[in-house]
Amino acid sequence: MGLSLSCKMNSEDLEIGLNESIHHDDFEYLVTDFKVLSIDEYTKRYRINFKVINNAEVVEHTWNNSIAYIVDAKGNIYNNNKELQIKLNDREPFGWQEEYHTHPKSEETTTLIFDLPKGVTKPYLKVTGKFLMGDVLDLNRYKKMKVKLF
Repeated sequence: MGLSLSCKMNSEDLEIGLNESIHHDDFEYLVTDFKVLSIDEYTKRYRINFKVINNAEVVEHTWNNSIAYIVDAKGNIYNNNKELQIKLNDREPFGWQEEYHTHPKSEETTTLIFDLPKGVTKPYLKVTGKFLMGDVLDLNRYKKMKVKLF
């Protein structure tokens, strides 16, 4: 029974909403807000406020703007548009950096930007990451977590 429960947990994606954490070892990732803008007749732009919380006592968390991606109902993957992110930061500064170094017991935020075709259904934000010791206990659960963006 334990094996079947473990296999079931591995195959399921776990849906969460705004301000709910994706835990990855001592780190938490949250979508605190998002806006969907119509760019033209073919494109929707997602502006996502993204927060990283470092709960570690000693370890710094280094991450960059490719920490998250969007996946749709068909499994298509959309990556953050770094160039648009930089342009937005020039107009409306939000502290863009090439690489972030979130110190222990602190947090940082950024705004991620994704352009998706208008026909995309059920977009979810997911995070990337390397295997960490805390992932042993929860079977890499962070890889299964997805934030609802609709």
